[in-house]
This record gives sequence, structure tokens and C-alpha cells, in this order.
Amino acid sequence: MAFEELKARQATVWGSAPFENIAPTLADLYEAILGSADGGPGDRWLDVGCGTGELAFLAAETGADVRGCDLAPNLVATATRQAAERGLEIPFDVADVEALPYEDGSYDVVTSCVGAIFAPDHARTAAELARVTAPGGRLALTAWMPEGGVGEMFRAMGSFAPPPPPDAGVPLQWGNPEYVRSMLGETFELTITQHNAPWTDESAEEAWAEFSTSFGPIKTLLDTLPPERADELGEVYLKLLDSDGSDGPVSLDREFILISGVRR
Repeated sequence: MAFEELKARQATVWGSAPFENIAPTLADLYEAILGSADGGPGDRWLDVGCGTGELAFLAAETGADVRGCDLAPNLVATATRQAAERGLEIPFDVADVEALPYEDGSYDVVTSCVGAIFAPDHARTAAELARVTAPGGRLALTAWMPEGGVGEMFRAMGSFAPPPPPDAGVPLQWGNPEYVRSMLGETFELTITQHNAPWTDESAEEAWAEFSTSFGPIKTLLDTLPPERADELGEVYLKLLDSDGSDGPVSLDREFILISGVRR
């Protein structure tokens, strides 16, 4: 099933804010992926849903031949700019994970840091990840767990946003190990482990100020809500970020799974 209108909207939404401001908070996820991927010189490495390029930059430090792709043109432009600023020759493409523009088996390592999980057609996403991975190649993905802190945040956002189209996959489904096995188990030998990457900040207000201006889906939602509803959404998130009401430093657990696979 095609979700072209939804994906066009996603491309705009994700590129509507400077994601590079909050990408560093995903450092623990990047490290988990890098350790699982075990890439190095001679490896052809594709980072799918690359965002503003931070994981690709780290992958390039291994000596691998790295390429990144993302659905959002603005994110790709930022990744390209940041690569040039770092003196890195990494090509970045605007591409849809449900129809990747690469040949079968063309990559030894395929990664995605909570990126591919947002594509609406999960079966097509799984099929494309498998198709471009070479036999014996490695897959390393991260996905937010539905029962974790990010799951709570997504559910809060969902209560203020229009519902997704019928039959569109939900990103948090990828945080269920059994669901992952149903999607990828036939084509990959899988290992799935659980981790946590807490978001810490000096206060809930500072965390919300950063998140609400740098995370495209939230920024777009706030811009479209009536002022009173936007304020209400902000209050919901402040309570999530500061559940004990301490008014001091905050730490929100962000539980995720690391999906490691070897292509059969």
C-alpha cells in the first residue's frame, strides 16, 4: 500500500526544525549501533534515515565507505553541509527507505538510528533493508520501546495530533522484539538487546525549550495548534520531563532496543 501523501508530509515535518541541535542526545544509540555493526576499512556502509548525519560521521571514522540517505531534503542538506565542515567526503541522498535507489546486496553494513522505524509501510521497509544488505552483511537498527519514556511522549503527542492514515505502521511497533522478528527474522539472524539513553537537562523547562524548537514533529504540531492547546501540550510534556516536580535537573528514561542482524 502506498502512503505517498503521508511520506511527503513527513519529509516536510522532519525537515522543519534544526534536528542537529538534539542529535547529540542520541549518542548512546549511535555507540550501540557502531559496536554492533563492527564496520571498518573496506566495508560499504549505508545509514538509512540518516537525519543530519551524526551517525554517518562516526561510521566514517572506522574507515568504511559510508553513504547516508533520508526522506527529508532539508535534513540531507544539513548532513551534507556538516560533512563538508568536518572535511568528510560522505554522499547523502534524498531517498525513501521503502524504495531505496541502490542495487541488491550493495552494502556490507546497513544501519538506522530510530529513522527507518518512521516509514509507514513496515513490510516494505524490512524488505528493502534486506534487499540492499549483502549476504553475510550486518544490520544494526535502534527502535524506541513502547513502554518507555519515549513511548509516553509519542502517545502524548498523538492525543493532540490527527490520526495517521488507516493501515499505516506505528513507529513504536518496532520496539517490540517479537514484531521485529516477524518483520526481519526470515532474512536476518537476529540478536535483540534492551538499552536506555536518558535525556538529561538542567530543568524540564530547558529540555522542553530545546525539544519544542528542534524536533520537527513537535514544532510543526505546536505551530498548527490553537494557542491554548499548544500551551496544554507543553504542560503535558513538562510533567513527563519532571515527574517528581523537583524543579531541578531532570532525567527522562528513553528505553530502546538494538536490533543486530546478519543477512542470511
